[in-house]
Amino acid sequence: MLSESDFRNVTRGGQTWRYADSGQGPVVVLIHGFPDTPESYAGIARALNDAGYRTIVPYLRGYHPDTLVSGRPYDALHLAEDAIGLLDALEVQSAVLVGHDWGAMLVWGAAALAPDRVDGIVPIAIAHPRTLKPSNALQALGLLIIARHFIYFRLPWAEAGTRRGDFRYIDSLYRRWAPHWTGRERDASLARVKEAFSRPEVLEASLDYYRALGTKIDRRLLGPIACRGLLVAGGRDFGGHLGPYKKSQGLLGGGGELLVMPEAGHWPHREGEVQFTEALVEFLGRLYEKERAQT
Repeated sequence: MLSESDFRNVTRGGQTWRYADSGQGPVVVLIHGFPDTPESYAGIARALNDAGYRTIVPYLRGYHPDTLVSGRPYDALHLAEDAIGLLDALEVQSAVLVGHDWGAMLVWGAAALAPDRVDGIVPIAIAHPRTLKPSNALQALGLLIIARHFIYFRLPWAEAGTRRGDFRYIDSLYRRWAPHWTGRERDASLARVKEAFSRPEVLEASLDYYRALGTKIDRRLLGPIACRGLLVAGGRDFGGHLGPYKKSQGLLGGGGELLVMPEAGHWPHREGEVQFTEALVEFLGRLYEKERAQT
């Protein structure tokens, strides 16, 4: 379990990152998504430390008051810069980036923006943005139904609606996105999210990620991705449609693997944490074995 005392701050260029740092070895950055907090990676980080890796577990910008920067937007380019900026602030030359949901968006962007800083990527529950465009009207309708929160969070009253009834809307997202995930760990994750969002400035920032959608993506983020990747999908997430993940595999110049967890929803790394962690450790072993062989 990660506690508040495990986190520290580092500031560079006017931006503060809040993160937990443990272990020794090649660096693996574990980035949470929405609606979640970094503490959800506690068990995974501990397993990686035991396997010989250093883990850095940051808050997404805006999810802790210390990380807020007035006027800094949440478009794709700035999010990618957040990930690389954290490496700069900690004087880490390169790392494997693991990201869930919005964290996955940071991972995709950072790998394209600074390929020399990213050894490998593990995007969880989000395929490459270039693959997410529906190819016909039926797919567009299905995506709209599944991802209707994208519209809701851009409405002027989204903060008030999300806070209503002790964050009843967040409860509904957990049930809808991961209907088979139950138990103490799931409930603890939900409670931590509600605690974080109880700060009005944090809730506003978390929704600003959605409000930034639709801005033109910087062309630097659309280039080829040179590194190797492990894509992770829940078989029951987004209607079980795996087409975007399979297309994303082809965008990885170093090769792409796909781990599908058939019974999982939007949190496959938590719903099947043991299976995910084993697959991640194996992926890292292959990745760094290949790197060592080339040097």
